[in-house]
Amino acid sequence: MAAISSASSYGTEIPLRRLPSTSSNTTNPFSDTSTLAPQNPFLDDDDASTLASTTQGLVPNTPFTPTSSLQIQATGKHPISLPLPSKELTIPIFSPTTGRPVYLSLRATRRSGNCRLVLADDETETSIATTTYWFGPGRAPVIRIFNGAANEDPEEVDKFELKSKNLVTRTVCFESHRYGDFEWRYMGKKERAAAGLADANNLLVLEKLVMGNRIRVAQLVRSDRTRTAGTRPSAAGNGGKLEMCLIGENGDVLLDEVTVVSSCLVMLKKEIDRLRTVQIMVMAGAGGGGA
Repeated sequence: MAAISSASSYGTEIPLRRLPSTSSNTTNPFSDTSTLAPQNPFLDDDDASTLASTTQGLVPNTPFTPTSSLQIQATGKHPISLPLPSKELTIPIFSPTTGRPVYLSLRATRRSGNCRLVLADDETETSIATTTYWFGPGRAPVIRIFNGAANEDPEEVDKFELKSKNLVTRTVCFESHRYGDFEWRYMGKKERAAAGLADANNLLVLEKLVMGNRIRVAQLVRSDRTRTAGTRPSAAGNGGKLEMCLIGENGDVLLDEVTVVSSCLVMLKKEIDRLRTVQIMVMAGAGGGGA
């Protein structure tokens, strides 16, 4: 398999410059404020009210202080578009320190949702994680995490499904055999304000569930400064700044970075799939009305 050696190999021109911190007033090189648009109502999902009855008492017991971050450079899908799969076959995940890609998420074809995560500097493109999607309702995507060096057969070290918690929220849960139970969920406006991120158009958080408590291990911040350049708040599945704190108070590892990245990419694909479903329903309704 051919190696990817430069930004031109990704299919789009990607700026390789240093990223600002979330609190910085400096313009993010991956952001384009000239493309701002109202929030997509299908993405403005305030889970706070829905979670109130199901997660009472499950509140963060410590403040979230990121110790590392990555930039997911995904363009996503615009609401005003045909209900087709995303054109992105390669999604690079950048280091904000070096401005260079750390991981690449690869799809073989546009029609396939299955993807592989590889190290960007690995010329052999050995999979360090894979995500398999199944056709039909109620079949959750499966993530496999591998441990293997280049030119070696990777060893599967973890495998889990990402299941929707229920039909009324976009919360997704999974159980890692190595690290325990986790949930990806969307923070509501009040929670974003309390977290000091009121300017974020969208805040997706990953929390570890431990004995009635929630420990936040990662969050994807999408704001004017942090989302992928050229995308709008209304885009489904667009990227942003992925902030992480993977070490607990006692020095224990809460989760590994590869699992965070792989599961976050699943959440972005779910946004696109949800938008495509709405688009198909709208087109079907329009067709039926004209019959």
